Amino acid sequence: MSSKTLLAFTVGTAGAFILGYCIYFDQQRRSDPDYRKKVHHRRQCKQKELKYQTSSEELDASPDLNDSETMQRFLNEIKLGEQLISQGNMADGICHLGNAIMMCDQPMKMLCTLRTSLPKDVLESLILKLGETQNMSSNTASSSTKEKSTSSRDFSWPK
Repeated sequence: MSSKTLLAFTVGTAGAFILGYCIYFDQQRRSDPDYRKKVHHRRQCKQKELKYQTSSEELDASPDLNDSETMQRFLNEIKLGEQLISQGNMADGICHLGNAIMMCDQPMKMLCTLRTSLPKDVLESLILKLGETQNMSSNTASSSTKEKSTSSRDFSWPK
């Protein structure tokens, strides 16, 4: 046998082994009972990320700018929440910041803004509080909900 033939035979055999291993590994992966759950979870996470990505045409995170009373209430809630947190009263401060976020058209954009200015532990507590508020409002909500109701909002961070 010539060296070219031997080299071709070796490369072909190695390629066949690699292809066989890939097929075997893919079959093992697909037969895993958790595979479909993992794929489904991954797709849901991607959909949530797409849902919360904002385009330039979407509204700002602040409440209706035309309504001065709503805007003033929003600013007062933010100011009071920040004051209470700086004084050490975390629970009340988080409650007021949560109220302000619930007033927003896009709460995720507001959370991203607060993410830069709040300590990590306060931000995590705020997200937990918003999640609890969301669960309570979804449990007590009637069967007919509006499109922009707060009960349909998800305040968890995209992964």
